[in-house]
Amino acid sequence: MGKSFFRPFFYGLGIFSILIFLGHMFDNMNHLVASKASLGEILEYLWLEVPYWTIRVIPMATLLAALVSITGFVQSGEWVAVQASGFEIRDFWRPILWCSCLVTLFSFAAQETVLPACYHKARQIWRDRIHPEWEWDKYYDIALMGGPELFLQSHLFLPKAGSLERPLLEKIGAEGVESQLDARLALWNEGLGRWVFYDGVERLFTQRGALESRFAQKASGLSIPPRQLIPRTRNADEMSLREIRSYRKHMNLIGVEARELEVASHGKLAYPFVNIVICALGIPLALRLHKSPRIVSFCAAMALSFFYLWFIEIGKTLGQAGALAPSLAAWIANLFFGSLALWLLRRYSQPF
Repeated sequence: MGKSFFRPFFYGLGIFSILIFLGHMFDNMNHLVASKASLGEILEYLWLEVPYWTIRVIPMATLLAALVSITGFVQSGEWVAVQASGFEIRDFWRPILWCSCLVTLFSFAAQETVLPACYHKARQIWRDRIHPEWEWDKYYDIALMGGPELFLQSHLFLPKAGSLERPLLEKIGAEGVESQLDARLALWNEGLGRWVFYDGVERLFTQRGALESRFAQKASGLSIPPRQLIPRTRNADEMSLREIRSYRKHMNLIGVEARELEVASHGKLAYPFVNIVICALGIPLALRLHKSPRIVSFCAAMALSFFYLWFIEIGKTLGQAGALAPSLAAWIANLFFGSLALWLLRRYSQPF
């Protein structure tokens, strides 16, 4: 039973991954061709994208495996033979569900280990080498953390030029703001490895009051290079479940709403279980398609999987918008299709 499941599973996993990967690659072909990145960096980026698309299409491969294995048993006569031998129908297709449980464990392990590492590296190559947005991006009225004790505000930040207009750098201590650098301009000095502030005022806050002194040029304690200082939110696919929860707590501490991260953390738990639900859904579907050729099973797997994944994205969007609770938004697709699968199993798993 396992062999009949995993052979079409790995076949479908390879085919679906290649199809989705090629579609994504052709969508970005104009950026890849116009990029200044080397051929090696482009190939590395494409290779690091493979785990992302592979994990995304595992449910499609699981459904295809369920359809092919069950229809194969029906067409060969084994389905009728086991019923004539006294087997309960549920005992016949139960091993297929156990196979989908193994796939679920594999999917969860992959999305917690391989996927975050590969996807994070791929996005770095995309942002820094293939499609370097930092070369033309401008950031107005930004507020950034410059380190454990440094808080930076600026009217205009130009990463490529390495400049900050109207910067205000504050050093935060246990009792509040300890010092400020308030300047007209700040430039990144590669030799010093620090930001140098020009034409400004330094303020030191003591128990006796604030002490001010003007300066024409002063090297600050801010040592983060311009490209690393770019304000970027971390993508949930670049983090494991543990990292998402830790990052969400950090965002809450600094007063940033983290509803999207909360939905993502529930989604990390819910997505692997799609394999079990879609396998349970595929069993009665296979019984309906038992006389159809395998190309029909392939097309059915594609159509149903895309509809399922579309339903997941709808739930995620509603959760991020606040229309649904984060937990419900992540699990609503599994609950809906799981209920449908149970109903179909009871209806079509009858002797025939």
